[in-house]
Parts: sequence; structure tokens; C-alpha cells
Amino acid sequence: MGKRRSMAVRKVIHPRFGDLSCPQAVQMAPGKSPSRDRYDEDGRLLIHLTVTGRCYAQCQGCINSAITFGCDDARDTVITFEETEPERDTLLVRRLAEFHPGSIITVCFYGGEPFLATDKMVGVWQRLRESSEAERFQFLVYTNGEKIEETYNIYSSFLKDIWAYSVSIDGDEEQHDRIRKGTRLKNIIRNLRFLSSFYEGNVLFWSTIREEQSLLKCFEEFMRLYRQGLVNHFFWHWAEAQGPFVDLEIFAARYGDDLEAILDVYLSELIEGRLIPITHINELILYLLTGKERGHTACGVELAENYDIVSGKVYPCADLPVDSSIGQLDRGRRLELNEFALQSLVAYRSELGCMDCGVYPYCGGRCPVQALAGSAERTRQICQLMRLHVGIVQERITHIQEALEKHDISLQNVYDRSAFLAKYTDVVP
Repeated sequence: MGKRRSMAVRKVIHPRFGDLSCPQAVQMAPGKSPSRDRYDEDGRLLIHLTVTGRCYAQCQGCINSAITFGCDDARDTVITFEETEPERDTLLVRRLAEFHPGSIITVCFYGGEPFLATDKMVGVWQRLRESSEAERFQFLVYTNGEKIEETYNIYSSFLKDIWAYSVSIDGDEEQHDRIRKGTRLKNIIRNLRFLSSFYEGNVLFWSTIREEQSLLKCFEEFMRLYRQGLVNHFFWHWAEAQGPFVDLEIFAARYGDDLEAILDVYLSELIEGRLIPITHINELILYLLTGKERGHTACGVELAENYDIVSGKVYPCADLPVDSSIGQLDRGRRLELNEFALQSLVAYRSELGCMDCGVYPYCGGRCPVQALAGSAERTRQICQLMRLHVGIVQERITHIQEALEKHDISLQNVYDRSAFLAKYTDVVP
């Protein structure tokens, strides 16, 4: 949050948790009978590659316009990133991989809409698959989901080799089509149905929650598609933006009611032995049952373990402003990387008082994109929402643990079936 002056932020008073602007409003603590079960997390490295800046989805509050470029224009009206150059960017991926010998690396194709430059995305995939360390790489695509079927006719081997698809869906047909007005949910569902005809991997239903949206509608749409076998993971997060919530109290009340309704369904299913794969809820449950502490921001931006490649430059995060590059190839095609300033990206935690916050063990300072490029007021509002989110889940942790133990669902099983995908999302909402 740098030199920006802190400001008074309207407080949300919750009937059970009290003043959510207070860092100690919610205190994470193991349940009455803490689980002694432990679980191992995978140590894979993430490299995000921005394939193209082009996008036609016209999403309300597009992060790349509002945060990365600091304007409120639609994504297709601003100067965006150069498109990937497969030879150059494959070399960047391999050079970054050299810093982490032996690690499995997930190359995450990002945009814009990556399928608007499929040939270039495939160019990177082919080069890595033909490299001497091909077995080290797996691939994820973030997409609006509308172009899978048309791509299959040309690049079927590529689509079959994707380890995970993250598909943006923001509710039922009315809500989604209103918020992402350049896309149509019925087209996405048709493409997901086609995908299911040849693919059995991970399909993440990703919702971005804006003030005008219902979280519950997103969940209900997920459950419809989940029961049809078209998606198998769910995640949501609050939209990053420069401006504050217009009415945080109303949004927080609605969000809390929606989350409680979701957890009622989650618990009723778990009591029957069925784990609903809500990625970040399952991860939070693991934290609550083990007393685990994240120890860093949710995305790990300060750890030099995740990288983003945009326009031939390396960034700690592609959604940070365009002057945040930490490296690029020099004239000799060697990678020049300057990571000494990464800790400065999380200096805002002192101003927010993160270390004194009762949900810091899970939150870890959340996401630096909002704190560094958004407004101080909205960032503090999100701190209140985070306490609400953790508090509501924690109220049910004893019943959740009992159901897990009744059906012999280990914490490793919860991680392997669902929570493992959290690191490929914004991690916490």
C-alpha cells in the first residue's frame, strides 16, 4: 500500500463475530478434538504464460483493464500485451526451470483468452513436449470455455494433453451473460459437454464474485454441471478493483448468507460420505484441522517459486502493473533475473496489521494485486470479508471433522481430491 494514507473504512458488524474491522474478530483455532492426521502438499512450480492480451468476454470489472492498466475501459479498448513468441517464451520457461532442478512444472496458459492465439499456445506446448525434459511439464489453460470444440478439429492432441482446464463461469445463465456479456453460458456448457466426450481430467468452475452477483447462483450452477459430470472442481474469489464496495454491509450480509447456505449443502453431503470439491473451502478445512500456517501470501509472490511471463519479460505476477518486471533474456539468450525486491511486494502487510490478524495463518496477506494496485479502502474491506469467510467455515469445523472421520476420509484424501488445486487459483477468495 506504499505511501498511501490509511483511511477510515466503514465497519461491518456481524451478529456473531462483532466488528469485522477488528483484527481479532475471528481467531483461527483447532476444533475441540484436533485432528492429528497430516497431509503432504505437492511442490510443483507454477509458470504462467500470457498467450495473448486479446479477449472478447467484456467482463465487468476486467482485472487486466482495471488493475494492470489502471483504467476502467473494456479490455478490447486498451493497449494490451504482445502475444507470446513460442520460441522465445519456451526458452524463458526452460531457463526458469533451471532454477528449480527436478521440480514438476505446471505451465499455465493465461490471457486474455488463450484460445484466440491457439497456434502460439500450441507452439510452446510442442517445443516443451519435444524438449529433453518433457516429463517435467504439465499444462493448465485459463479460458472462457467457448472455443474448445472448434479447436479440437485442429489441435486434438494438445487438448487431450492438458492437465487442467480453468473455466470462467459467473452464475446461472442470466447472471453469467449479464456479467460476462461477450460470452454465453449455453455456449460454454455445449463446449464442456464436448470436452467430456474425450477428456477425464480436471475441469475447474471458476467464479469471480462482484458486488452485483449472487455467490449462491454460482454454486447452484456448479452443482448442476457437477452432477452432469461436466466440471469437477469449484472455486470463487472476490473481484479485485480500484474502487471500494459501494455498500459493503449489504454485500457482506448477502455473502455470509450465501456461504452459510453453501456450507449447509456441503455438510449434508459430507455426512453421507460425499466430499463436494470446493477447492479453497477444502483447503481452509485442512488449515483449521491441523493448525497449519501458510507463512506467506496466498499466491507466494515473494517466494520466487512462481513466475509469470508477459511480452518476453518475467513478472512475479502478471496481474501487477506493467512496470513490475523482474527479468528477461539478455542478448546472449541468458536469463537475467532480479528477485532481490520481491519482499517489497508484501510490505503492505505491516500497514494492514496482518501479523496481528486472527485469520492471518490462512490468509497470509491474501493477494498483493489488490493491496498494491487497488485502493487502500477496498483492501481493508476485503480484510473484513476474509474474517467473515473464515469465521463461518470455522463454526462448522467440528461437524465437518466428525463426518470426515465417520467415513474414513483422510486429510490427504481431502487434499488429493480437491484442495490440491488451490495453488492454481487465487488460493483464498
